Order: sequence, then structure tokens, then C-alpha cells
Amino acid sequence: MKFIEKKENMKICILMLGLLGDVLLRTPIIRSIKQNYPHSNITVIVDKIGYDVLYNNPNISNIIIMNRNKSNIIKYLFSKLYTQSKIIFSRYDLIIDLYNGKSSKNMLNFSFVKNKVSTQYTNDRIYNFKNNIHLTNQLFQSLHVLDFKQNTMYLEPEFFINQKVEKFILNSSLYLKDKNNYLISLGSGDLKKIIDLEKTYKLIEYLYNSYRLIPIVVLNPGQEFLQLELVNKFLIPTNINYISLDKKSIDEMAVIIKYSKFFIVPDTGLFHMSLSLKAPTFCIFTYTNPKLVQPDNDDIIYKACYKIKEPKEYDVFGLENCTKEISFEEIKNNLDSFLSSLKN
Repeated sequence: MKFIEKKENMKICILMLGLLGDVLLRTPIIRSIKQNYPHSNITVIVDKIGYDVLYNNPNISNIIIMNRNKSNIIKYLFSKLYTQSKIIFSRYDLIIDLYNGKSSKNMLNFSFVKNKVSTQYTNDRIYNFKNNIHLTNQLFQSLHVLDFKQNTMYLEPEFFINQKVEKFILNSSLYLKDKNNYLISLGSGDLKKIIDLEKTYKLIEYLYNSYRLIPIVVLNPGQEFLQLELVNKFLIPTNINYISLDKKSIDEMAVIIKYSKFFIVPDTGLFHMSLSLKAPTFCIFTYTNPKLVQPDNDDIIYKACYKIKEPKEYDVFGLENCTKEISFEEIKNNLDSFLSSLKN
């Protein structure tokens, strides 16, 4: 097998377009590249959300933000041409496409970089992982030409909190000092990945009545109606104490996740952020099979709650899809199991 030659002071460009969860899932790749190419200079190309995730990452030397918003076609085309010219004139030794979309494939093909690596899904098992189907491990398999050492490849995503933001949030958010407050997020980029709001309320009611736990309710950008409906339709009429968050930055959300008692979250970007912070995480899967994102770090307190869809449907990897038709009783039993692990 032919490997990419490892040289001193390599200039490496990584295409990492995509949403919050996509970017976090790829941070183990950046970490492994830096460990295998310790003197490399790594540039990443991201959307704006990617900058918010990665700007504090010590493994990255430079970040290029690409504007892919087509509402202003002139700005979009300018950003595309500017980004491509930066790739060409920077004369990278290696370019890696972790996004694997149409736009990144074109950027890769017209980069004029000798060593190009894409991340097409492969059935080959060059490396042996505990969970070969995990999305990050699939990326590692497709990058075998980089000859990573096995002990540098592990799943834990990375997010580095801005210490000034952390200090500010801790000083201004007294609710984080109360150990009876937990965090709950309602939204997802895809609404088929969230449970019905009534089940969410029953979950909150159960935690309040049985454990005296108070929810900190996330305001999901673009889905503010979820928080509003939960509060006005369910929490206020039943006199359940709660804390409503306003819009938060990525850094601010990270601090709140880190210092909350635990986090109840759908399969979304904040789920991966919670794992990166080693926060106790209870995730309800209503579509994606949890094996695709199952953490392998025993230090993380984590519980996946799901029900396989019947009749069975399968994703592109041959895994069974989950369903939203999971009963509250099943969720409650899983939650009790999760809470007992917090005490141990």
C-alpha cells in the first residue's frame, strides 16, 4: 500500500465545510493529523459555524471562512473564487476533503496540490476499531494513506472553551451553581430527529416531581417556537419551575453544557459538543441509529434512548433506523437508568 510521504513542516489544508455536528465529528481527525505530523501547519476551510467551533483549537494554524450563502450571488461567487485562489497560491503539500460534497470535490480537483485525499466511504477495514461503523472511524478508514498510528485514532471530539467567556458566564449565570438544574435542548436541524413536545413535557414533569430537578431550556436558533410552546402551553400552566435561555453563542452554550448537572438532547450538533466536554449526556434518537455516533470513552456518562422502527428501514450503511414512536414509559425507564449512573 502506498502512503503519503511524511515531511517536516508540511502545509496541510483540510476542507471541513458543514454544520456544528459535522465539524465536531471531524475534530478527532485534526488531532490525529497533528500527532502524526507534529510539525505540520494546518489550515481548515469552514463555514462560519466551523470557525466558531475551531477558532480556539491549538492544533489549527489558520482558518479560512467560506461564505456559501447564495442569497447574495455576487458575495457567494467572490467567496468561492477567493477561497480557491487561497488554496492554489498557498501551495499546500497535502489537501484533505473531510466534507466530501460537490463543492469540496471541485475545490480538491482544482487545488493544484500534488497530494489529494478524499474520504469516500469504504468497506475496507485497514484499522480495527471497537465500533467500525462510527462516522468518525469511517473517516479514519478512508484516510489510511496517511498511515496514522492506531493509538492516535480515538473518537472523542474536541471543543476548546474560550476562558474569558467561561469566566463571564460563570459569574453572570447563578443558575449554574445550583446542582439541581439540568439542561434540555428541544430542536434539531431536522425535525424528524426530535420527540413530540408533549413527551418532552412529561419528561420534565417526571424529573420535577420525582427528583426535584429544574430544566434549563435551550433556545434553538430558527426553532424558537419550540421553547415558547413548551413554556406557554405546558410549564406555566402546571407551575413547574424552569429557566429559559436566550440566544447563546457556541462558546456560551459550551460553558452551560459543561456546568449543568446533565444534558438531555436530540441527535444534533449540541449532542457532539456535550460529548466533547465529557458532560453527562442523555440522547433520544428518533431516526439515526445511535451506533453511528456511539462514544467509546468510558469516562463519559452517556445513555442512548431509542426504538428501532417497525417494519424495519435501513440507512445507507445497512443499520436499522429508529422511530419517533417511542413510548414515554420507555424513555422514563432509560432516564432512570441514566440517573442511577450519575450517582455511582
